[in-house]
Amino acid sequence: MEKRSLQTWLHQQAASPVRRRLILAVALGLSAGVLLIVQAGLLGAVVHDVVFDGRTVGDVAHMLILLPLLMLLRFGLVWLAENFGVQAALRVKADLRMRLYTHLQRMGPERLRTRSIGALTHQVVDGVEGLEAYYARFLPQAALAALIPLAVLAFVFPLDLTSGLILLGTAPFIPVFMVLIGGYAEKLNQRQWRRLAALSARFLDSLQGLPTIRAFNAVRREADIIARITDDYRRTTIGVLRVAFLSALALEFLATISLALVAIFIGFKLLAGDLLFQHGFFILLLAPEFYLPLRNLGTQYHARLSALAAAEGLMAILAEPAAPAAQRREHARPRWRSVALHLDGVRYRYPGRQPVLRGLQMTVPAGTLAVLAGPSGSGKTTALRLLLGSLVPDRGTIAVNGADLARLSNAAWLAHVAWVPQSAFLFQGTLLENLLLPESSGAGAPDMGALDRAAALTGLDRDLAALPQGWHTRLAEGGEGLSGGQRRRLALTRAVLKDAPLLLLDEPTAHLDAAGRGAIVATLRSLAGRHTIVAASHDPELIEAADKVVWMNRDGDGGAAITDPGAADGRC
Repeated sequence: MEKRSLQTWLHQQAASPVRRRLILAVALGLSAGVLLIVQAGLLGAVVHDVVFDGRTVGDVAHMLILLPLLMLLRFGLVWLAENFGVQAALRVKADLRMRLYTHLQRMGPERLRTRSIGALTHQVVDGVEGLEAYYARFLPQAALAALIPLAVLAFVFPLDLTSGLILLGTAPFIPVFMVLIGGYAEKLNQRQWRRLAALSARFLDSLQGLPTIRAFNAVRREADIIARITDDYRRTTIGVLRVAFLSALALEFLATISLALVAIFIGFKLLAGDLLFQHGFFILLLAPEFYLPLRNLGTQYHARLSALAAAEGLMAILAEPAAPAAQRREHARPRWRSVALHLDGVRYRYPGRQPVLRGLQMTVPAGTLAVLAGPSGSGKTTALRLLLGSLVPDRGTIAVNGADLARLSNAAWLAHVAWVPQSAFLFQGTLLENLLLPESSGAGAPDMGALDRAAALTGLDRDLAALPQGWHTRLAEGGEGLSGGQRRRLALTRAVLKDAPLLLLDEPTAHLDAAGRGAIVATLRSLAGRHTIVAASHDPELIEAADKVVWMNRDGDGGAAITDPGAADGRC
């Protein structure tokens, strides 16, 4: 990606409120720089009056009192300037995180399933954090590096033209060397960022897959891979630091040589009597401050390189298209108490693969317990995801109570659906927090009566009775601490608590013992009538208990043959 486009994108993130804070930071920094010039002039006047005019300390006491006051005022201005810069950076990070969060939601679960969670987490967390120094320090310092030297020159030129020309002539060398060395540092920085992303992604993916890694006795191999990636990152970091130290050395060397030139010429002029001591001392005090903003800019230049590297990944995420369901232009927002489904000629093919569904015909009346049965790979889960709305059929229609699903608002439709996947997402926290989810847990005190009724319907109440802390039992990441059946009952209770008219379940009885399967089947049977239930399952007991069974079988062309007693036979 071109550097110019990355730079433009970074500037676009500084919206109006952020821009105002940055302008305030620059204005306060410039004011502190002007006060520094005043302070140098005051100090030069004090030394001149005492040494050359023979005045006593009492005669210059009023100026001596002003010096610490000016220092305190400068300190306050610098602190405020840094505070406004940090506020601007925090606002950019908060706005960008919200945009990323919204966009990831619009991308949909199907597209996110193909992404590395570790790499995505690195971009969203570390990538956004990598922008802070750019907005908090680099941008204000870039403006101050132009304004403060000009303010210094405005005082130096009237006093000594030679010193002003030396300062003006040597100043451009610092940004020139900064850019020359920074070009090589940028390549190293981008390489370092990519390796950090690879390390973060691999480490997080390894942590998430640790049970599988241990099951296949691959812990040592995985540790060796992470160690190799870590060593590569260490070498890249040392390379970046080496270039950073070289850059700092070059900038300090140029500034020192320039200061020496100014001091030599001022010394000769003082000896010749062409310059007053007060003016020469004043210029010598200002000369280091003339180069300081430029040197600070060189120090913060690496923040710009890090921001460019982070921006590349963030732009790539935001450039990905939204899921088709999130792009619906119609905004019908129905409120149904019951749901009837009809699928007519539904076809779907994953990119780069043979069609999974070929002309699916299926009718599910309201309040029906329908089971999609058939071997793995016959399209059962795909059909559920089409009903959920996370996938959009290539051809055919899905009708909900006679309305085309493609014309409904995605958010309004999801309010009618409760989805229970094979592996429900359970996070670290209490059982109650996992049941309510973060969005609703802060909405006030939970209705414990509704929770108890939902738990009684799914059989979770018996599990609660066996847990010493009941609802407040703490779970580890992924629901560690609960059995497979308890996790499924918790996920089903969460769906029941939503009280949605349509329940979609993917293999609700898989990997459970006979008692667990029987309890889940009894629960679904009791929910049928009040809810329309569509479940994908191989379980003969659940198939036997269903009101309607849709048989899906693989055919020789990679599609699936459908037998639906309530609809015309078709192929998908």
